[in-house]
Amino acid sequence: MLKILKPQKSNFYPFYDPYRNGEAFGYGWKLFISVSLGATYSLLQYYSLPNKIVFFSENCWILGVIISTSIFALYIATDVFRQSLATMKEIEGEHVISEGVVATWMNDKWFFLAGLTFGTINTTVGHLLGVPAVFYDATFSLIMVYSGFFMGGFASGMGLLAIAAVIILYLKFAPSLQYSLDANDPDGNGGIKKLGDSLWFFAGLIGAVGILVSIHMFGVSWVYMYRPYVQFIFLFWVSLPFILAISIVLIPGLAVRRQVSEFKAFKANQLKKEKVKIYSDYKQFESKEDDAIISEKKELGEKLERIQNELEKLKKMRNSHIDGKNSD
Repeated sequence: MLKILKPQKSNFYPFYDPYRNGEAFGYGWKLFISVSLGATYSLLQYYSLPNKIVFFSENCWILGVIISTSIFALYIATDVFRQSLATMKEIEGEHVISEGVVATWMNDKWFFLAGLTFGTINTTVGHLLGVPAVFYDATFSLIMVYSGFFMGGFASGMGLLAIAAVIILYLKFAPSLQYSLDANDPDGNGGIKKLGDSLWFFAGLIGAVGILVSIHMFGVSWVYMYRPYVQFIFLFWVSLPFILAISIVLIPGLAVRRQVSEFKAFKANQLKKEKVKIYSDYKQFESKEDDAIISEKKELGEKLERIQNELEKLKKMRNSHIDGKNSD
């Protein structure tokens, strides 16, 4: 299980999860903010409807849950991402690529822009699908429906930017792995298992939100579902979270796998050459005294055992988080 680290001033703190006056938001505040926003929307939507049954029959309550879950998932993902950044910086050493990617792609300006853009797109998609006629009975209820689309899209848009940034970060970070992997690391992944675990964790969060989105989408009586292009939009929008969940695991996984495979091949070739040289050294024994031969045989035997152990560890080492054990 991933361990949530205590915040540090040097870490990544966007506007929604700031570090101010020496303190960061605790999880009590994060949960309160997330639940409050979703609950506030749900209450306003409920009381705006002339017919309260519509709140449940058209899955309005799920939209409130999506808003709260998306925001809280973003908080959790941000904490886990900080752990990944710390691990990457240790691996990168003096050549810190991660800081440049974070500064370029994950600043407050881009988070706001991503939220506004995806919020607008999500609202447009809801409009194209056709808001059920029952919401037109009161102007305020219709406003709240579109507001819910926008709020859910805004939170998801920030998450979408983070997903894109993480993928870019791993693509830029992967080439540095060949210089820092350690086949002797007990994690069985050359010392980068925590990075792979974090990607699976992100995918799980995205998938959880995707399930809620699917429940909401299939539970609403969209007016224009008889149109073929609307059906296509509907299916794409339902599948989008799951496509993203697969992408954040698969794309970095393929990039990491390539670098680790090259590292293992290079390292194995070096060890095999060293092994051949040690075997050739045995030919020198005939011209030496018995005691010298015994001593050198022992030394060479220990070297051969060490090389063989390293080759076995290389063979067992996973190429990436998307591979099982003994992937070679």
